[in-house]
Amino acid sequence: MRRGIVLAGCLVVAMLACLGGAGATEYVVGGSRGWTASPNITIGYYDEWAANKTFRVGDTLKFELNGTHNVANVLREDYDNCIKTTTLAVGGNSWYIFPLTEGTNYFISTVNSDCENGQKLAINVVSQTSAGLPSSSASSITAVALSVLVLSIIAMFRS
Repeated sequence: MRRGIVLAGCLVVAMLACLGGAGATEYVVGGSRGWTASPNITIGYYDEWAANKTFRVGDTLKFELNGTHNVANVLREDYDNCIKTTTLAVGGNSWYIFPLTEGTNYFISTVNSDCENGQKLAINVVSQTSAGLPSSSASSITAVALSVLVLSIIAMFRS
């Protein structure tokens, strides 16, 4: 009986490890520097920060704000021209979490000339399945894996 419980526990841990990749990721914008302006960053800093990441629908961006910094989610034209619009969040040692939607998402600071000096971010967000298996394949694999888990547990307790 004890061996069966240990085996069941191992199977559950293995399944959770397999399914864990499907979860959403929270990205702290700018990493350890956070959402900040010059002289803390240079023009292109946020492009470099985002370059090696794959953003997916369901992921979130966490903007860590301090001082007078703020963040606005804008249209491409506003991003390209640093047009100041309504902000999502204002600083003062706070943070703002933004859920990502498919397509290109644009963010700027509307404080003074922070946007013109590099405090802006454009990221492409892909669907959960576009960077991996097609949705039907991922669902089939999950269904098979869950079936194997259930059948293994049932077989374990029968013996």
